[in-house]
Amino acid sequence: MSLSISPPVVLGIAGIGGYAGSIRNLVLSCAKPHPQLGGPWIRLAAVCEPDQELHQETIAQLRQQGVAVHSDLTSMLRDPIEAVWLPVPIHLHRPFAEQALAAGKAVMCEKPAAGSIDDVDAMIAARDRAGLPLAIGYQDIYSSITPAIKDALAQGGIGQITHATLCACWPRGADYYSRANWAGALKRNGTWVLDSPVNNALAHYLNVALFFLGPTAGESAQPRNVTAELYRVNPIENYDTVSMRLTLDGGVTVLVNFTHACAVPHHPRLTIHGQRGRLRWLSQGDPVLEDADGRPVQTFKRTGLRRENMIKRFACAVRGLACPDVALATLEVARAQALAVNGASEASPVRTIDDQFVRVVQPALGGDLRTIVGVEQIVDVCDQRNQMLHESGLCPWTSPPGPPGSRDLTGYRHFAGPALLPVEAK
Repeated sequence: MSLSISPPVVLGIAGIGGYAGSIRNLVLSCAKPHPQLGGPWIRLAAVCEPDQELHQETIAQLRQQGVAVHSDLTSMLRDPIEAVWLPVPIHLHRPFAEQALAAGKAVMCEKPAAGSIDDVDAMIAARDRAGLPLAIGYQDIYSSITPAIKDALAQGGIGQITHATLCACWPRGADYYSRANWAGALKRNGTWVLDSPVNNALAHYLNVALFFLGPTAGESAQPRNVTAELYRVNPIENYDTVSMRLTLDGGVTVLVNFTHACAVPHHPRLTIHGQRGRLRWLSQGDPVLEDADGRPVQTFKRTGLRRENMIKRFACAVRGLACPDVALATLEVARAQALAVNGASEASPVRTIDDQFVRVVQPALGGDLRTIVGVEQIVDVCDQRNQMLHESGLCPWTSPPGPPGSRDLTGYRHFAGPALLPVEAK
């Protein structure tokens, strides 16, 4: 759908360096009409950055482009902007979003929404008080093929859905965990961040899986129970390897096996199984709907415009315009992923894998990489068998999920903190 918004939404961005730089470049590129998607939808008017000395050259360029540069969020919110983008660390999502909403600005916040369900719910309350949109940057939700896939599943394209499996091996080395003081952490400045594969680098994929399985076009499926195994080989507080099974409303299960402790990347793969076929969704390549014999029935061609669609959809939300061809990652959509992450941490302590099962490699980039020997093949087998790591019998370094093992998520409203091993509890 070609769309124009006149005038474009006036935006401020919190930050200049790191990921904020890529958001800035995206916004600037979307300040022009797009040959396929219309526009322009947005105009960058302001940024805020406390460390201005570090970014002098970029700041000079922005000012030449007419972009106001502020030293803090409070100052930027006084500008005549309509919305803010928050590519900031997880522990700042809630306070920055609440501050922006209270100032009358719509918000696009990076994923995940927050580290705890308590903070997600507080953000929902702040959004409702302000009566303004707050979207989350789960980019796969904004893909042009996402509504079509969701509709095909809802129309019974693979029959009644029975279960789903999701797996990925994404190597992350020492540089990854030393890049920020919240990397691999449980808390930062007293706020839960629960940084982990499933709450950061691979959070997109659990989020989109739950969205595909949701009961209506704009909803995600709600986990009602989670069983989990959490492991680490890196010297971090939280886990770098996770195996969990979610049970959703209606009894459908979702198996998740993710690790950063690997040498070879296996890109995220989601398979949704039904009584008459399956959906194979890959982070690389075009998703395919197959019949029971594995023959392709429908292929969903990616356009590569997820991030541009995100801008378009957010601008439409700010203007109160319909945009039926692109979904919106609302806080309620993001809450389902946060619920799974919180439940997993309460269901299982984090166990450190013995060094006898660990191999240290030195890739060209990323610093020393601590890996679990053979984990890539194990994850693939578990995905094919619909098994958690310990269930497979292939991992002598694993432990049974309990105790407590399983966490009932019905009516879940408060993250009580991660489960501890007996020695930690003492």
